[in-house]
Amino acid sequence: MRRLLLALCWGWAALPAQGDARGVRAEFVRLGDEPRAVDVQRLRLLSLAVERGETPSPYLEPGLFRATLQADVGLPMRDKRRFRLDGRGRAVLSVNGEKVLEGALRPGKPLETTVEIRLKKGANRLELVFESAAAGDGQVRLAWAGADFAFEPIAPELLGWAADDAGLALGAARRRGHALFVERRCARCHDPQPATIGASAAGELDATGPDLRAVGGRLRPQWLATMLRDPRAARADATMPRFRWERDTDPDDVAAWFAATGTPLAAPTFPDAAAEQGAVRFRELACVACHVEPGADPAGAEFGARSSLDHVAAKWHPAALVAWLQEPQRDHAHVRMPDFRLDRDDATRLAALLLRAGPGPVPAAVRGDAGRGRHVVQQAGCVDCHAVLVPLGAPRPKLLANLDADRGCLAESAERAGRAPDLGLDAAQRTDLRVFLPFATAAPWRRAPLDFVARHVTAQRCTACHALDGAPSTWASWSRAASAGAPLPAAQDPIAQGVPALTWVGAKLQPSWLESFLRGGEPSPRPWLHARMPSFARDAAALAAGLVREHGYGQADEPAGAVDAQLAIDGERLLAMGKGFGCVQCHALGDQPPVQVFEREGIELLTARRRLRHEYYARWLLDPTRLDPESRMPKFTLAKGRTALTDVLGGDAAQQFEAIWHHLGSRLPRRR
Repeated sequence: MRRLLLALCWGWAALPAQGDARGVRAEFVRLGDEPRAVDVQRLRLLSLAVERGETPSPYLEPGLFRATLQADVGLPMRDKRRFRLDGRGRAVLSVNGEKVLEGALRPGKPLETTVEIRLKKGANRLELVFESAAAGDGQVRLAWAGADFAFEPIAPELLGWAADDAGLALGAARRRGHALFVERRCARCHDPQPATIGASAAGELDATGPDLRAVGGRLRPQWLATMLRDPRAARADATMPRFRWERDTDPDDVAAWFAATGTPLAAPTFPDAAAEQGAVRFRELACVACHVEPGADPAGAEFGARSSLDHVAAKWHPAALVAWLQEPQRDHAHVRMPDFRLDRDDATRLAALLLRAGPGPVPAAVRGDAGRGRHVVQQAGCVDCHAVLVPLGAPRPKLLANLDADRGCLAESAERAGRAPDLGLDAAQRTDLRVFLPFATAAPWRRAPLDFVARHVTAQRCTACHALDGAPSTWASWSRAASAGAPLPAAQDPIAQGVPALTWVGAKLQPSWLESFLRGGEPSPRPWLHARMPSFARDAAALAAGLVREHGYGQADEPAGAVDAQLAIDGERLLAMGKGFGCVQCHALGDQPPVQVFEREGIELLTARRRLRHEYYARWLLDPTRLDPESRMPKFTLAKGRTALTDVLGGDAAQQFEAIWHHLGSRLPRRR
């Protein structure tokens, strides 16, 4: 059924690729080197951009490169398409082995097929070969057009590459190893000198563990002892390694010393209904997208790898938990939990819910030697990852360049591991890290936004709340299951609220606005949402760069362009009720509220004018549900590119939408 709906939505444009076969095979070659460095990976789209000083792959040095992008698009019947290439560089496009476009790409001067290209029923092979400018920068974007739609990018859910491919398998293993290298803080212990971790791309290797200088005021010593003895027994998704302690009592001694570093604040008094209110807010704020509800079965694999919260009551002193929910990064700048900017009321309600079950079956007290615990902390090298009030005392592990991948942390047996900590890796993860290690002294220091965003969309769980490439978010999947018996309240349902998908975000938004929004510097354009977009202040610039690069755009905003006064007048009429499209019925216009909202309020229009790329805006208004099947926005375009308002600009839909754009531009304050 989903396959049929997608095909209908796309006007029978193509058949969606399936499962792991999705995506574009991208082979990057560094030109000018002998032997030439090569890397193969999957991209989402037939587009990319690389700025000067960047590289399309962290496994290639910056400089002149060639990218060969290949994908299959399946059609249910024979059809014809026109193709267009935009960007900067040099490109060749072949369809089913026949060259259809070739030449230099210059801004504003696309290459376009002069005749329609006949496509066959079934799989059609597209191959795009792109060479950057001499400085290693460039952009390329492939679009196609059919009889019933104008030029647009080929949707990622329609692109696939199912062939067995050793290059792709090697590239995927290398990237999984790279992600583990960053996640497990390998460079904190294994010095990468002469490079420094703080100089790594986007500061990835600079990530630390929580500040432990006053941890006794936040965490219960009993839980600390359990965590130190076996982190994954304390919480299944722990990334902290399990140390091979010299004595069985070492975890208790360390916990006793940590307990003395701070005094917990008095526990807050929770109102009678706080836990029940917290359960409601847990769903409304989309906590359920990343976490299993307290007391629920954590084994629901159909909703992804959500984290259990069963350990929270045993871990936290109550007052500290309330404070942490309000500001999770205060004592741990690189915590996985993003900052949702909760107020104290919400933090208190959620804490009441999480603490309702009590601390559970943990030891009644920690009877350790705090004096010896300080010595153990010093010798264990805790200061490599944590702020701790002890001097460095442990012998330094081997330099990154001198690692033996068969010993230490990656050893297959305890005998070969020696005193190295246990990272809790399975055999496949150890293999992936070994594949990455030859690149570990160079790759993390190369600016590669395409690679960064692919890794961090997963690491930061963006798809927990947002759909991507036709796949629903974890939250949406959960809400559908939860509403099977009775509909959920709209405040708990992301579909009813209109939580946006991520599929086109890099082509949709101006880079400067996107970065500011990710940093937490912009109000939500959807103020009706109960869930909150968290701030990713540390990674905002790198995330924004990656999101726009994968759509084939550079870092500069799209130029605003001059406002045509006559078009602006026409646009004002087209926005109005009665004599226009009635946009102001659902959309606010600056301080002017919507006239009468139908189903759901729309985005404030002046904000939209500042946020959006003009190219995306024009595509959206021509056919909103083509870009977003969940959209409530009506389609005003009728046959042959006309609208029903024939007395304005002759009923030409594209010109009318352009007039609205000019009117919105005339309402924006001038920049000084």
